[in-house]
Amino acid sequence: MQEEELTSQPAAYSMRPAFGESFPLPIVKNIINSVMTDKLKDKTYDKDVAKNWTREIADDVNQQIASNPKVKRYKHVVQVMLGQELGAGSTYLSRCCWDCDCDTSVTEVFSNTSLFCVCTVFGTYQY
Repeated sequence: MQEEELTSQPAAYSMRPAFGESFPLPIVKNIINSVMTDKLKDKTYDKDVAKNWTREIADDVNQQIASNPKVKRYKHVVQVMLGQELGAGSTYLSRCCWDCDCDTSVTEVFSNTSLFCVCTVFGTYQY
């Protein structure tokens, strides 16, 4: 019995994503673009429903990323900003403290003549 205990080894624990298992940025970009386009392509800015559109976009992006099998040991955060297109500039800034080797983010922008939408997804490796 003692010999069996010595030969059995615990499962290997990965501190970094294996090659090819990094956060799938192209897939996430496609998800963001398709959700924003589907939700906003024919919309005109309306402050009364903009909050709902923002929540729906964030929820849909979140659900599609979570259900994707290529996002294994990653936690993600979805941030959406929606505003009226008035021709004025806008500044969008985010800062994070994370592991530069494993964690990443992707941002996509949708705009039409009436509104603009910025969606950022942060992917952090779960150690």
